[in-house]
Amino acid sequence: MNRLYRTFVVSVESGTLVRAAAALHVTQPTVTRQLQQLEAEFHQPLFERTGGRLVLTRSGEVVYRTAKRLLALDDKLREELNSLANPEAGTVYIGAGVTPAIHLLPGAFAMYRNLHPGVTFHLRTGSSSDVDAMLSAREIDIGIVTTVNPERADLVAKPLYKDDLLLVAPPSHALSTRSAITVSDLQGYPIIVMQAGSGLRRLVEDLLESRGVQLLPALEVDSLEAINRLVQFGFGISFLPRSCVRDDLDAGRLAVIRLMDEPPASRTITMVYRAQGSLPANAERFAEELPRLF
Repeated sequence: MNRLYRTFVVSVESGTLVRAAAALHVTQPTVTRQLQQLEAEFHQPLFERTGGRLVLTRSGEVVYRTAKRLLALDDKLREELNSLANPEAGTVYIGAGVTPAIHLLPGAFAMYRNLHPGVTFHLRTGSSSDVDAMLSAREIDIGIVTTVNPERADLVAKPLYKDDLLLVAPPSHALSTRSAITVSDLQGYPIIVMQAGSGLRRLVEDLLESRGVQLLPALEVDSLEAINRLVQFGFGISFLPRSCVRDDLDAGRLAVIRLMDEPPASRTITMVYRAQGSLPANAERFAEELPRLF
């Protein structure tokens, strides 16, 4: 039908069958035949043929307005489909945890855009479970998570970055001046922790419990960035990912407390995407290059 609609619209706007045939690069009998097919489809005349010119009937005016909208939508659809097949154009939809979104992805986006200026990004933030849900709903192409859902066998998971956990405190804290301590030395010191149920909270609890240290939460917070600021203001010490505190360590706003009896724990920043169904070309190219950018 789109072919008939296009012939009809071009004929109306050209004014004559001769001009319409020239614009469409077909013969005049072909144009006449397609217009007759469209009239047969609707069982109504669409033109009053007067003096060689095409004059629309009332039915023809209705079809013309609708056909213009349908052809515009068809053109838009084709443009969007073409962009999905073009790795150098269109938007890549990303879901990520707040820490990678703030501290790791901006640099990767900037480097990628320098190489592929036609590609743009749409970034949504949330917990690993939120990103998992976005993937299931096909709201994003790629997820960047700290915890991969073990039940999602339908996902491809590619590690990107090992994010070490550091025990940090204000530079003036009593433990900051010591060259190294043991985990047992933390007994009695208030610790700022993520809310219960988070992956980071479980890592901290397991570490302390393995050394018989009772956790004394100074505060429970749902944001690593908020914990960072609270530590700087002396509310307690905390275990935070290196990516979250790197700039503050360099600026002297935080200090690392070294644990001599415990190897550094870490979180792995992982890229995930659906295994079934191909990624758009731009997202596939980005997924290929992202490990190198990280």
